[in-house]
Amino acid sequence: MHEGRYPRNALFLLFAKDSWNRPGYILNYTEKLRDRKLVNLASQLKGPTLVRVDINLPFQNGVIASDAMRMKVYANIAELYASYVPLVMFGHQGRKGDEDFCSMKPHYKLLLKLTDKVEIDFVEYQDIFTAATQKNIKELRPGNILLLDNVRYFDHEMKFDPLTSPYIKWFKGVIQTCVNDAIPAWHRDNSSLMCLPSIAPTYIGIRSSFELRKLEEVKNSTMSKALITGGAKLQKISDLKKIFDAGVDGFTGGLVGQLVARANGYDLGETNNNYLARRFSPEEFEDAKMVLKMKVKHPIDFTVVSNGTKESVELKDLPKSKGQIVDIGDATVDSYARDLQAHEIRIRAGPLGIYEKGYDNGIELTKRIVGDGLYFLGGDTSQEVIEGKLEDHIESAGGNILVSGGAALHYLADGNFPSVDEILKRPIELSH
Repeated sequence: MHEGRYPRNALFLLFAKDSWNRPGYILNYTEKLRDRKLVNLASQLKGPTLVRVDINLPFQNGVIASDAMRMKVYANIAELYASYVPLVMFGHQGRKGDEDFCSMKPHYKLLLKLTDKVEIDFVEYQDIFTAATQKNIKELRPGNILLLDNVRYFDHEMKFDPLTSPYIKWFKGVIQTCVNDAIPAWHRDNSSLMCLPSIAPTYIGIRSSFELRKLEEVKNSTMSKALITGGAKLQKISDLKKIFDAGVDGFTGGLVGQLVARANGYDLGETNNNYLARRFSPEEFEDAKMVLKMKVKHPIDFTVVSNGTKESVELKDLPKSKGQIVDIGDATVDSYARDLQAHEIRIRAGPLGIYEKGYDNGIELTKRIVGDGLYFLGGDTSQEVIEGKLEDHIESAGGNILVSGGAALHYLADGNFPSVDEILKRPIELSH
């Protein structure tokens, strides 16, 4: 490099400044991961390859969603990887004690339906760390996929220790390449993510690279931004604070919208007040009050079902209603759609109602704000799109449907990704 000249990436760093109107922000990962991305599968992937995916799927009526976008995305990617190398896949479904915690056997059956160019086998959790599974992996050939059971059956999953990790013990020397393609889980330091660089040379997967690039487009844009957050749980309050403090306008729906309205002093009716008291802790109510201080909007009416009848009820009239809230109301759709016209980037994170039972005001809002600059984040959010048969409309109109959810918001709040940092700690080991 000539003295006095900018280094190769200096201009990149200069123009990457001020992503959320905070001076000095520099892209965290794109440049650093340049040599860790998969760009030539035939030369980079070697031998049996272990790939961490995120096929944690929405749960509907006691079963996983059979048409979930995450499953389709990762089935296509797995089939592509397996055309070059034998593939061992693993991931999680729910958490112990939660309704959606279950074996990956249903996911295995979905993989069989969604792929036709590979042979797939399944290993139940009690058989993963065995000599027989090691032998099976060694005998795999390109075109073979071995899906391992839910990693959250194991207590060690939630706390990574490289000295005792059974993944490292059993797979090091057997696996020749690893791929971290689980961007929806990147905000966590779970063992199945953190272990990969200790097993073999590790790359960032192609879906994760794509979504990371899309998230950085949003981060670095100087356009006006809005976040519509819904679902059944409040995103980490520190992440929301960073996003909203940076000038992003906030709108809420789903249980989160009810929580924020309740924290604002509104009486939502005995049925809904009691449900929220059971569903959220006192600390979460305090977090909701903090969200209000960030000038985040909550619904001005809700769709309520009482005695089989559905109607939109204004906040002031909810104390007289004995029904259950199932969706945002019609007036809220009108209000949100009108206000969101002012924002060139509109981020949807979490369903706004019980879409799986046909309550579709979240879908109606989506239809009104569809177009360039619309980003959908997460498994349940994308499932709402699928239920509304809007997937093709959104993508054809220039919108983006990403499978990353909480991890995406964490990154938009300038959060780091522990498992990606773990990869970056290691010397580059190109598999040439």
